[in-house]
Amino acid sequence: MTVSKCSCGRRKSQHVPYCCKCTAERTERRNAECRAILATGKCPECGSALKRNLSLSGWWQCEQYGTTGFRARDNDPQCSFQMVIVD
Repeated sequence: MTVSKCSCGRRKSQHVPYCCKCTAERTERRNAECRAILATGKCPECGSALKRNLSLSGWWQCEQYGTTGFRARDNDPQCSFQMVIVD
């Protein structure tokens, strides 16, 4: 049997790219980046405001996300930025 190892050298499941420790570190690093973006309240791609999508806990998206009728300003271009903060 071949033992699958993470890039850090720890054992991992053969079906995932990283061990549990590295996955937790990557998740926390990503969450810190998302919280920094959320603190500004502005989309990093287009500068529009961020709004919460209540379909999923921690889901935020640009107010210009979506098709005509769902965006804050239909005349401005569409933006596809969205992020999820996992707690």
